[in-house]
Amino acid sequence: MDANPYAPPTAIVADREPDSHGLKRRNLILMIVLVFVTLGVYCPVWYIRRRRGLNRLDSPRKLALWPFVLFLASFVLGFFVGILQGSRGDAAVGPGLAFPVQVFQLAVGILIIIQSFKIRDIIQDHATPADSSGPFVQHVQLSGLMTFFFSIFYLQWAINRYVVQPQELGLAGSGGGR
Repeated sequence: MDANPYAPPTAIVADREPDSHGLKRRNLILMIVLVFVTLGVYCPVWYIRRRRGLNRLDSPRKLALWPFVLFLASFVLGFFVGILQGSRGDAAVGPGLAFPVQVFQLAVGILIIIQSFKIRDIIQDHATPADSSGPFVQHVQLSGLMTFFFSIFYLQWAINRYVVQPQELGLAGSGGGR
């Protein structure tokens, strides 16, 4: 017996959902408040929580998890060293341990700045259409200075504007196709 030509398809359609990256609009004022309320722990958590969604964007660049886990570990280490120094004085940690901890934190800070610029590049890649050769195509250029000085706040602003907003407005061709 032949199949009914008017029956609905039985195959699963593999169309990509418009918000399959999982990134959402976030309020920047709330982010600033969360940084103060959590005593800064929100910064490494922001990177860890956004990594998977950023990796789903249209870009050849991808983020590894280990730099952000290292950032969180460095933050926690610095927090406890600060508590030890504050409660027992400088003799609790000593100069022999304080200097290597500071060098480690500096190295991790530089690593996170590099990761922030990588995130900036991912957002730029995603927001620039694949057929960007025409004269009227908007090329997204995010600021390096803003990325350096405002890191997660500027990157979240860029996510709100160039990744989430085009989908909310239903703009076809914005933010993809690469």
